[in-house]
Amino acid sequence: MENNTAVLGAGFSWGFKSDNVMKCQEQQEQQAGENEKSLNSMVANLVQSQGMDSKGRKRRLDEPTNSQPQMMVPPRKYNVSKRRPHHSSISGQPLPLHRGLELMSKDQVQHILVEVMKNYPVTQQLVQTKLADFNFSIDKCEFLLKEKLQQLHESIPYSRSYDYRSLSDYAFVRMKPHILEFLNCLVDCVLDRIPPRVDNLHESLKILDMATDMVTRLPRFQLASNNYYYDKCLEQLACLWCTVIEHLARDVIMTVNDAPLLRSWIQKLEVYNESCHGILTKPLNQFKSLAVVDAGVTDSDSANGANATRNQWSGSTDNYTVGDNQ
Repeated sequence: MENNTAVLGAGFSWGFKSDNVMKCQEQQEQQAGENEKSLNSMVANLVQSQGMDSKGRKRRLDEPTNSQPQMMVPPRKYNVSKRRPHHSSISGQPLPLHRGLELMSKDQVQHILVEVMKNYPVTQQLVQTKLADFNFSIDKCEFLLKEKLQQLHESIPYSRSYDYRSLSDYAFVRMKPHILEFLNCLVDCVLDRIPPRVDNLHESLKILDMATDMVTRLPRFQLASNNYYYDKCLEQLACLWCTVIEHLARDVIMTVNDAPLLRSWIQKLEVYNESCHGILTKPLNQFKSLAVVDAGVTDSDSANGANATRNQWSGSTDNYTVGDNQ
């Protein structure tokens, strides 16, 4: 993060007032003192002149023969300096912008950024443009999805060692916000890693494999309608598989050179399609329609090959579930 921001901190000034401010205050205090002295002198002269006039009139009435006025010596006035209280010039101040951003957590920065975009919609286009320039790796997407998947499993009520394939309606109500958050995040990550966002089709196949494996392992519910969001997400993933396979069919060199690797993807799709009761049938048939790939695919070796390669991303089932905590 660059520190060249419009709002700069005090740095080594440490909250002290600048020299110009201090000089200005000293000049103001000196000018006030001179004005006070001048006012005192004017008042003293006025009082003395009034006293001399009244005494002169009385002499003219009482002693008319005395024509020589007496000189009045004004009393000396001594200026007494007062001790002014000394105020400290150090004052607290908030952190500069770049320093505050360094100290803020990810959630705090995200909250402020969302508030700014809500209050100033013009900034949304700027932020979206900057995000489009970033290239987030599959590992980052996987880390984020596992965090949200863990939150989903932690929201399961009662015992977490309960059968994950037949949860109750009450569990669905408790888990629904976490389910929607996970599925939306999953689709967003996959959409960011398929053409035309990326040119490497192997990378697109990897993230599709990871996402499909995660969705097929999610806890399901007794009531079929509660599994609606899972099935809807699988339908979206099926469309994404078809999109990537269409791009793959146009790349003849990749289709020929990577035929063994493509056959392994077909074997994985067959296992996923069996787990989700045929939702992935369309992309599976589209994959098999490739002439070079179809030559080496048989139903007999699909189960053995898929089971051996399915855990490339997930390892075991426990990697996507929270421990059996009571």
